[in-house]
Amino acid sequence: MVPSELVTIQHYEHLLALLENSDEVKFKPTVALLTGSIPIKQSRLIRKGIQTGEISIVIGTHSLFADSVEFSALRIAVVDEQHRFGVIQRGRFNSKLFYKSSISSLEDAITDKSSKTDDYMAPHVLVMSATPIPRTLALALYGDMSLTQITDLPQGRIPVQTYAIEGSDKGFEDAYKMMMDELEDGGKIYLVYPIIELSEQLPQLRAASADLEVISDRFPGYNCGLLHGRMRSEEKEETLGKFRTGELNILLATQVIEVGVDVPDASMMVVMNSERFGMAQLHQLRGQVGHGTRQSKCILISSTASGLNRLKVLEQSSDGFHLANMDLLLRGPGDLLGKKQSGHLPEFPITRLEVDGNILQDADVAALKILSASHDLEQFPALKLELA
Repeated sequence: MVPSELVTIQHYEHLLALLENSDEVKFKPTVALLTGSIPIKQSRLIRKGIQTGEISIVIGTHSLFADSVEFSALRIAVVDEQHRFGVIQRGRFNSKLFYKSSISSLEDAITDKSSKTDDYMAPHVLVMSATPIPRTLALALYGDMSLTQITDLPQGRIPVQTYAIEGSDKGFEDAYKMMMDELEDGGKIYLVYPIIELSEQLPQLRAASADLEVISDRFPGYNCGLLHGRMRSEEKEETLGKFRTGELNILLATQVIEVGVDVPDASMMVVMNSERFGMAQLHQLRGQVGHGTRQSKCILISSTASGLNRLKVLEQSSDGFHLANMDLLLRGPGDLLGKKQSGHLPEFPITRLEVDGNILQDADVAALKILSASHDLEQFPALKLELA
């Protein structure tokens, strides 16, 4: 499950290419793509294939947790960029993660001597994120999921240089100079905006469509393009294609490029009104550059001086878990059993998840050790008495 249609198609095409090149695989799995823009007749056939088990692998967007989707025997669920899904959306997806099995055990299934009973089984679940939001970090600390951190950059990658700049006249001049240097050196630039059109309610915000002419005039001789969520899929693909091939040098976009838009030689990211974006979002946006071999840069322009302090954290670190920890300190983990995604937990009067997380991790290790030795706690009478 992937949060954006653009990335869903990329995953789908990549997986098909992998399977085509796997000559040693005798029985190749069937792969389907399920998104909101697939025609109704075709999506009905795909849903039927998922339900009967004819389709082995399905890659999709939010469509995967629609009421009409039923999995025959889901064994593995992979959620890419899981921080992009809301609390209620995650809950709806989790409700799909169980299926009825009419066999009582694998041994009985092999010998076919089972007295058939309805057991609910759960698949393995892998959730991935380059930016673990505080809520996710808190869930991991709670022991709800095991946590693996990949701390190294992919081989050959150079860390992105990040600059936090105040959006004053001088600040913009400095940013535009860095952009011109990058363009003259053959680079490609993303310019990211918080909104598509100018808003009377939020006059301080720069808008992507309104800035298209301004940026085109500022950088004569270089081609600019526009990409946002209201465009049709074909338009998005066409614009991205032009940016990939070098027909466009500057791409003005909204957060639609936050996840998985793969342009390896894009070498600079400039984010307008950066204080309007979450720390995780900014880290994710920054991750869209630096895929190639050249030194890439990320410029975070804040329209307020007070917003610079938070942006300086990103300037100093490219570690998603460190940034999530800082975010956790700033806004709290939220209500883990409800929908609230920030604030501190009243049920912890003497501890703070973000400060005392290591104690919880030690407790988690101890609990697993005890349970592996004795599920009924007979070997630990003092603990059993305390819990009773």
